[in-house]
Amino acid sequence: MSGKMLILLGLIVSALFMYFCISSKKETLYAELYGQKSAQVAVTQPATTTEQNSDKQTSAPVQAVVEKKDPSFAYVAGEHEKFAGFLSKKDQNNSLMQMIDNHCKKETCTKEIKFFEDIRPYHDSKLTFGIVEYAQKENLENFSLLIDKGQVKIEGTLKSKDQKDQLEELLAGFYDQGYKVEDQVIIKKPIVQKETSSREDNTSTSTPTPQPVTPTHISTDEAAKKINRILQDNTITFDYRSSSISKESKKTLDEVIDILFGLDEITIEVAGYTDSKGDAIYNKVLSQKRADSVANYLVESGIRSSLIKSVGYGEENPITDPKDIVNRRVEIHIKEGE
Repeated sequence: MSGKMLILLGLIVSALFMYFCISSKKETLYAELYGQKSAQVAVTQPATTTEQNSDKQTSAPVQAVVEKKDPSFAYVAGEHEKFAGFLSKKDQNNSLMQMIDNHCKKETCTKEIKFFEDIRPYHDSKLTFGIVEYAQKENLENFSLLIDKGQVKIEGTLKSKDQKDQLEELLAGFYDQGYKVEDQVIIKKPIVQKETSSREDNTSTSTPTPQPVTPTHISTDEAAKKINRILQDNTITFDYRSSSISKESKKTLDEVIDILFGLDEITIEVAGYTDSKGDAIYNKVLSQKRADSVANYLVESGIRSSLIKSVGYGEENPITDPKDIVNRRVEIHIKEGE
């Protein structure tokens, strides 16, 4: 037999050997290949049936593992109350929503709550609403509550240590449930009357008569354009992650107020916005508090509170890239009529 024939015979034998090896391992290979593949499928696979020894067997469906997110909830107290949250669809009729619906019946109270399948149900309704009722009973202004990712954050100004003690008793329940509590509430210091000097004593102590404001009778549209230009050139700024208006921005608002005084019957919306950095619910709360601060400044300057509505829009209506800090702004919208 020639060498070429021997080589050909060797190749045939090798091929047959490999075929039998692969055939004998075929089921194992299929199980490894397709078993791993089916484990990566993110949706439920339909059940399949097989027949063996005339008995039908049904294999269990492959269930996708969906990781649930924590719920988020926020409350802003004050003249214009606001509730906001990302909750589970199972929460649509729970005790928290029933409490909110019963509480938020006045026109100055708003609800912006969305429900999703991939969020865990909310379990601390009683604790949460205890703080809401406390804020209402104490008539708190500039007060907010944020619950998100196992954390509770409260901000605001209280009038006395007794109020602070009551609040801490309510927060104890959150500590017991394992929440991390960030308490940024402060007690407002009483205003101390400054002593007058001898020079001041010689001056008249009578209260000066307020000077009447003479309307300039410019149109509402013209006034709105002037206000927009002022706010575009000098954006209202606040202390970092705070709703306290900076000194420079108070001067800007004084210019706006001069224009508002020159108008007859108008309504005013103070709109707060943020960029999309950070938690969406926190941004909603922060924008509301900043809008409230500007509205309060207008009222303190003599604008009737019944004409003003403050709204925190959070990340909505970006004017450029949502992450750009340019979106951190307060707008003042005016229209005719009360």
